[in-house]
Amino acid sequence: MTAMPWLQRGVERFMSEDRVALESFQRDHFGADSPLLDDTHFSWLFEEPPTPDPEGMQLWVCKRNGGIVGQQAGIPFALKVGQRVRRASWAIDLMVAPEWRLRGVGPGLSETHAAASEVSVSLSMTDAAYKSYKRAGWLDLGNVPTYLRVIDPPRCLRVSPYDGGLARLMARLGKPAMSAASLVGHAAARTFGARLVEVERFDERMDGLWEAAAPQHLCAARRDHAYLQWRFDKIPNAARHRRFLVMRGETVVAYVVLRVDRWRDESVGVVCDYLARPGWLMPAFALLVERARRDRLAALVCRTLNAQAARPLSMMGFLCLKNGLRQPTRMMARPAADRPELTPLIGDPKNWFVTAADSDMGFKDLGG
Repeated sequence: MTAMPWLQRGVERFMSEDRVALESFQRDHFGADSPLLDDTHFSWLFEEPPTPDPEGMQLWVCKRNGGIVGQQAGIPFALKVGQRVRRASWAIDLMVAPEWRLRGVGPGLSETHAAASEVSVSLSMTDAAYKSYKRAGWLDLGNVPTYLRVIDPPRCLRVSPYDGGLARLMARLGKPAMSAASLVGHAAARTFGARLVEVERFDERMDGLWEAAAPQHLCAARRDHAYLQWRFDKIPNAARHRRFLVMRGETVVAYVVLRVDRWRDESVGVVCDYLARPGWLMPAFALLVERARRDRLAALVCRTLNAQAARPLSMMGFLCLKNGLRQPTRMMARPAADRPELTPLIGDPKNWFVTAADSDMGFKDLGG
């Protein structure tokens, strides 16, 4: 028996009869407030993705001595790589009981998950998972930056998790300068004939937007109507999300999903997701900044990996925090063993379009 099949002993897909034992494992290792323990969230996450795994829900458990000692979950999705769409999966919630760590359980679970898709991707992993993936040969893509747009500098100073340089920068910029940048960007968006329209749900127009926007991104999870409905309209806490379309006439040129979180008793706007036709990202964010100013938010926060967004966001006053608000958001990827030709594309972070809507990054509030 080779090393990996030996490590994968006891690893199998989750079955309904495992639910009670798995809940006990998750409660012990993720905490009693884990969303995985909520039946509605569990069903939405594992049973309803728009691109399901034909072999079953992507949740694996490792059993030793009759009990569950580890788990690995995945969120299947359609990944555009170059000109083709690949079967991919976000690797989430890898957990091994402390007494079984460094005994092959983690690698066995990870390898089983990776074998189910053409590409596996992990975002915002724990230190233990990062080390495990690194040893297994995953491609390290660095960190997903967080962009911070100060709306009200005095309020941002009070809630900022940083001292020193960032605080001094916000104080030096001052409210008049940031308001001027907002108004200039908003005026530019109006010049292009764009307006921000809030909607209750996403509709079929998102398919056309995806087709128009996709060619500018070499590696991106498909964001069509079916995906957006599942991710934002059907999620158990759907009411938390505000959906905005950027319209030019009757054409949807972009969308932005915003959530308002409480961060140290201040209201902060979290950009959960966005997508824009070529040339429309800056007008879309300019309109969003103006809306945030009118709604009296202290700041906007946007976690995104998008080489094409860095300059427009910088011009609108967004500060790039490469290590995030509190800790880095690491990203790693791995092609299947029979897809080595994908390595050059998926191994370059400049090719990726990622937002907080990808994987499970956006499930927790800023204060969570």
